[in-house]
Amino acid sequence: MYAVGVVLLFLGFAMIVLGSFSGSNASVGGFVLIGPVPIVFGSGKDAGSLAILSVAAGLIVVAMVYLTFRQTRRMGTPEPIEGSNA
Repeated sequence: MYAVGVVLLFLGFAMIVLGSFSGSNASVGGFVLIGPVPIVFGSGKDAGSLAILSVAAGLIVVAMVYLTFRQTRRMGTPEPIEGSNA
C-alpha cells in the first residue's frame, strides 16, 4: 500500500510540472480534508472538473488509509518468540 501512495504522489507532482509548460491558460482545483470537513476550491476554465478529480483522489486516499488500518488491526500483534531477547 505504501508503494501505491508514493507512485500516486510522484504522478501528481509530474502532472503539475508538465502542466506548467503547457501555456498561460491555467486552471487550478484542490481538495483539503480537515478531519471530517472537506474543503473544495478552484479557479479557471476547468476548475469544476479539477475539483471533482481532487475529491475523487481524496476519497481514494481515505479508502487506502482505512483499508491499511483495518488490515493491521486484523493481523494483531505477533506473539513473542521463546528464547529471544526482543
